[in-house]
Amino acid sequence: MVKVGQKAPHFKTRAYHEGKFIEVDLDDYKGKWLLLCFYPGDFTFV
Repeated sequence: MVKVGQKAPHFKTRAYHEGKFIEVDLDDYKGKWLLLCFYPGDFTFV
């Protein structure tokens, strides 16, 4: 489990940005501040 102040584990994923799907790689943000937010998928009955 990652805790506040720890580095996030490396990952690549697809994201929807400005009308198209792109690949996001955590390495693209190395040396920059980054906020990662997670939430249950849309259209789920949570």
